[in-house]
Amino acid sequence: MIVGAGPAGFAASLGALSHKLKFVTLEQDSFGGTVGHFPRGKLVMTAPAMLPLIGRMQFREVSKETLMAFWHDALKKTGLKIRYGERVETVARQGAGFVVKSSGASYQARSVLLAIGRRGTPRKLEVPGEEQSKVVYRLIDPEQYRGQHVVVVGGGDSALEAAASIAEEPGTSVTLSYRSEAFGRAKQKNRIRVDAA
Repeated sequence: MIVGAGPAGFAASLGALSHKLKFVTLEQDSFGGTVGHFPRGKLVMTAPAMLPLIGRMQFREVSKETLMAFWHDALKKTGLKIRYGERVETVARQGAGFVVKSSGASYQARSVLLAIGRRGTPRKLEVPGEEQSKVVYRLIDPEQYRGQHVVVVGGGDSALEAAASIAEEPGTSVTLSYRSEAFGRAKQKNRIRVDAA
């Protein structure tokens, strides 16, 4: 059982396929995991890697769209099957293996690989109003906020990238709310971009 179809789950699934293992890959959302939800045009920083059945992937900095197209092409070439819209609800040991219950079915597995990333289920602030339609947990397209005032909560790379991208839209202002005095978790490139803004 492979849980997640982001970069790690996709690579693991290709590995399982290349070794002719019997496996199922579940994804609660859509192919690409977090990368699929990155804002339009976002540069993804990666390193060259070897993908089973595909070969060497040479990207270092690549747009979200180019990377997703590469992965979709690999998905098509390999015939890899992924079960979308199935959220894993429980994993319980049973004998020498596990029973995995999802929102769609129950599976028995000898091994379970959790390739769930860090953003599959966003952490919420648990404050009044956070369920309103104007509160979102992913930035898809900064242009949709043109001419508005936006508050971005967080101090990691995603928050800094979102704040800077939205701030570049004409007539838009951004307030960045973070609990620490400095953005210590974010990459220097993102800190410089926010400082410049």
